[in-house]
Amino acid sequence: MSPMMNVKESFSWSRIKEMSELLWLNLKVSTIDLIEYLRVIYRYYWTKSFIQVDAYLVGSYLFNNPFGISKEFLKRRGDQEVYAYGETPLTSLEQISKECRLNASDMVFELGCGRGRTCFWLHQYIGCRVVGIEQIPEFIQRANRIKDKFHVAGVEFREGDMLQADLTGVTAIYLFGTCLDRPFIEKLAKKFEKLPSGTKIITVSFPITEYTDKPVFEVMKRFPVKFNWGTTDAFLQIKK
Repeated sequence: MSPMMNVKESFSWSRIKEMSELLWLNLKVSTIDLIEYLRVIYRYYWTKSFIQVDAYLVGSYLFNNPFGISKEFLKRRGDQEVYAYGETPLTSLEQISKECRLNASDMVFELGCGRGRTCFWLHQYIGCRVVGIEQIPEFIQRANRIKDKFHVAGVEFREGDMLQADLTGVTAIYLFGTCLDRPFIEKLAKKFEKLPSGTKIITVSFPITEYTDKPVFEVMKRFPVKFNWGTTDAFLQIKK
């Protein structure tokens, strides 16, 4: 057998192995997502208003999923990292809400709200007012159509850069942010320094205190949270 044939055969098996691993990963993630959705139905679909909103929202992305929409947006913008989309499972959001004692008197800003599913849940089950900030226009347009269709009050969606967002009235911030790079988080930390004292800042995978030298934030709690890709820590911080 010629050296060229050996190279081709090696490449072929390597490619097959890579594709098999990707298929297995996709199947694993899809299974986890299905189990999570069944848990959502069992735990939260006893409220008619939430069933309507959530089922319509999930259904509207069946043939054009949010991960693909985010990827295409980032590619058009010329970003190097195009796999930056992530969502908080609603069952995990319930845990985060309880750990951080969010309540109906809060004004929660979610920075990077994606398709807005978590915003609808927070308003429905915590009773707080929610503002979702998102840079991808299609997510905001769809979320607003659903909001208007089902006459959801107390939730607002704004298109824009979270670094430029007007945070007037905020009492709590939720930031998933696991794909954000250090320079961006440092800019966010500087923005958060101007928040009113007592504002809660909830972050996933990192505390905001690691991105500033100023002693203006205090970590009040650290706790593990499950996501479809594994378990990580969430942090509750308070602006001093």
